Amino acid sequence: MEQLSRDLRYRKRVNVVYPVGDPIFIHVYSRRPGQRHMYVIVQPAGRERLGKLLDLVDELIIDLVDESLEFEGPEEQEKILKNLLRRVVEPRPGMRLGEYRVVGKGSSRRLIVGYETYKVLEYNLILEKVRLGPLEPFIRDPYIEDVSCDGVGPVFVEHKVFGSCETNLRFESEDELNRFVRRLSERCGRPVTFRNPIVDASLPDGSRINIVYGSELSMRGSNFTIRKFAAKPLSITQLISFGSIVSRIAAYL
Repeated sequence: MEQLSRDLRYRKRVNVVYPVGDPIFIHVYSRRPGQRHMYVIVQPAGRERLGKLLDLVDELIIDLVDESLEFEGPEEQEKILKNLLRRVVEPRPGMRLGEYRVVGKGSSRRLIVGYETYKVLEYNLILEKVRLGPLEPFIRDPYIEDVSCDGVGPVFVEHKVFGSCETNLRFESEDELNRFVRRLSERCGRPVTFRNPIVDASLPDGSRINIVYGSELSMRGSNFTIRKFAAKPLSITQLISFGSIVSRIAAYL
């Protein structure tokens, strides 16, 4: 579906795919009675499929960056990163996903990869350096109101149509979650530390985020909650159509 109807919430069985911006799609489907809907992010292969290749690309790009490199916004930063990637990685046909060769030495080193690997590298590079990494699909999804992670395990979302959903994004260990939380807080300009373990901040899109770092304050360890705001506020006619208010009260107000 290109857009979701609120009538979908009344269906007994749900199995829906919708886009949130190329190349990311969301798949929501029903599970057993009493279980939350499953919210699955469908996107190009991630870091786990690339192995150490993404770290190697980081090293090669760092060698090309100096203090004179500046950018004014995320669009310009994305353009610069894509240009740098083209300088250190060369796509060629006939190579499998994740397969690569290193040619040259020192500062002239280049990576030879297949076309599919190149596009996956480009996607993950922009996702990690410019966007919000694994949280980017939630930020793009206009139907998400809240994102919550209460420790190791799956991340949950509050969906405007399907209610509370469990997602396929999960943190497998405390170390992995702690690293992500530290990095997320740095992107917000409010780094968490053991001395300052609670942070309230804003994400680049204006969403509010609360981060708790470590297990000293939380029994389940690090956690975070994101409260999104609609890009376009609800109108009074929409509130009437949703059943939130009746027309006579709306007219009186």
